[in-house]
Amino acid sequence: MAGSVNNGKPKLGLVLSGGGSKGAYEIGAYFALSKLGKRPSVVTGTSIGAINGVFIVQNDARKALKLWRSISFDKVYDEASFPICDNPDLADVYKLYAKSFITEGGMNIDKINDIFDNFYNPRKFFSSPIDYGLVTFNLSLNKPVFMTKKDLKPDTVKDYVIASASCYPAFKPKKINGDLYIDGGYYDNLPINLAVDLGAEEIIAIDLRAVGFKREIVKNVPVTVICPRNKIVSFLVFDQTKSREALRFGYNDTMKTFGVYDGNLFTFKKHNLVQNYNRYGEKFSDEIYSILDSIDDGILNTLVSTSIFKSIVKDKLSYRHFNQLVEKAGECFDFPKDVLYNIKTYNKGLMNEIAKVRPISINDIREKIKKHRFKDIADVRPIIRMFYDAIISNHLRSIVKYLPFFSDEFLIAFYVYILKKNSHSIF
Repeated sequence: MAGSVNNGKPKLGLVLSGGGSKGAYEIGAYFALSKLGKRPSVVTGTSIGAINGVFIVQNDARKALKLWRSISFDKVYDEASFPICDNPDLADVYKLYAKSFITEGGMNIDKINDIFDNFYNPRKFFSSPIDYGLVTFNLSLNKPVFMTKKDLKPDTVKDYVIASASCYPAFKPKKINGDLYIDGGYYDNLPINLAVDLGAEEIIAIDLRAVGFKREIVKNVPVTVICPRNKIVSFLVFDQTKSREALRFGYNDTMKTFGVYDGNLFTFKKHNLVQNYNRYGEKFSDEIYSILDSIDDGILNTLVSTSIFKSIVKDKLSYRHFNQLVEKAGECFDFPKDVLYNIKTYNKGLMNEIAKVRPISINDIREKIKKHRFKDIADVRPIIRMFYDAIISNHLRSIVKYLPFFSDEFLIAFYVYILKKNSHSIF
């Protein structure tokens, strides 16, 4: 995306929230916006959003992509003071933050300074047609500070961007002209109002849903919010694998927000889910009613407590609930959520996976329920297989009393049964 282009359209503002290591998501989202031709005239950001915003203003998104794809613990933290954890997902990381705050007032930000020095280009930043603004917080005066391109100078950009990203108390405050500055999230972690003040007439806001305050939007402007639909890395954990996943989530979620892809937690090609519903939704509904008619009213009333069963009992399996079931099946079989699926391949994968699973025995189920330990079953795939086998062998009546405990697993088994019944493949 070479620069801002209005072409008579409302002036677009891109707002980037704070969120530490979650920031990879914003760059993934930006690449999707670029592909969609969404060209911002204004970029505002807080914390990591302020850093990512400089990349975007400079038209250096590919450098940002390279950085986030290679990010690691040792690139951000001072190894001389704190040892590196073998597994950055462990609580040891957070212990380091606590230790650094108690002993030294926060982690050292020297390495973040180095990262900024490696990509900041004053000429490209100030000559860019894209305006820029950030939020930081003056801890010494206890007040927010807003800095825009016209307020900044080539030699002050770094100070205020790093100040905005100084996530206190994890990191030490940034000192500027004798005052201490900390993360802008202490005042506004999603600076939409700042973008409007800079002339934005339409907003795309990427909200990482990280810790921080958000301000009520003062002026009535159209706002499209893009936020993670899946859990992404903790905001204090910098890990290459998780970062690359967040990049893909950001791209896919943006494409789904603007209707280019289908899905919610998973991502499917356009129109895939409609086609899937049209092909299997009615077949699923018709066949499941014959089963529901044979179920005891007491059991049925318990099942109605779940939203998908409510939809079924009302004689119409909604498109939304059917897709929830389709995605729930992928979750149960541990399908990766950061890839783009073709629904035919996805469905085939479900059929292949269920064929690999050994069902749990009825006696094991009975024993766990008897001891109120059915929630201890971490892997539900054998239960899905158990229901599937009961359905195809017409022996569901013998295990129907377990439906209230495993209603989702039953529905997933029935969905796979419908897929298999309407395909030519066999186990």
